[in-house]
Amino acid sequence: MRPIGGGDVGHFPDVPCVPDDTFKTEITNLMAAGTDVEGKLVKLTWIGNYEVTSPDDGDIPDGQIITCEKDSYDGYMLGVRLFHYADQNNNHHTPVNIKTMKYSGIIGMHHSVIISGDNYDVVTNGTTGGWGAVIAKDPTAMTVDVLC
Repeated sequence: MRPIGGGDVGHFPDVPCVPDDTFKTEITNLMAAGTDVEGKLVKLTWIGNYEVTSPDDGDIPDGQIITCEKDSYDGYMLGVRLFHYADQNNNHHTPVNIKTMKYSGIIGMHHSVIISGDNYDVVTNGTTGGWGAVIAKDPTAMTVDVLC
């Protein structure tokens, strides 16, 4: 029988994330009180690129902070070990990786993706039939990072 409390097993995506403004204030207060930020559970906001916040009581957590560093913009860069996400259709998944792809049309954060057009190298909003969830969007480069 395997002992309980043996630590994380398997491979989880460790992703650099930023806190939303509310969570940024909470982190500042935690640090001022001498409380460790590492180990805190987080959820994805699906508002800003790679943005996380503190979950509410009863929420399903999406990840856990493994590192917290103050960055040069008077904010924080968080190393987050992701272990859950819900897609735009509220289907729950265990993330394995992040794939960067070209996109066309209207696509936003949290959208799943499907192929767009007949060149087979671009994706668009998958609505109810797509795959993954957009965790970041670069409108200048016309690319999205898809958590899958």
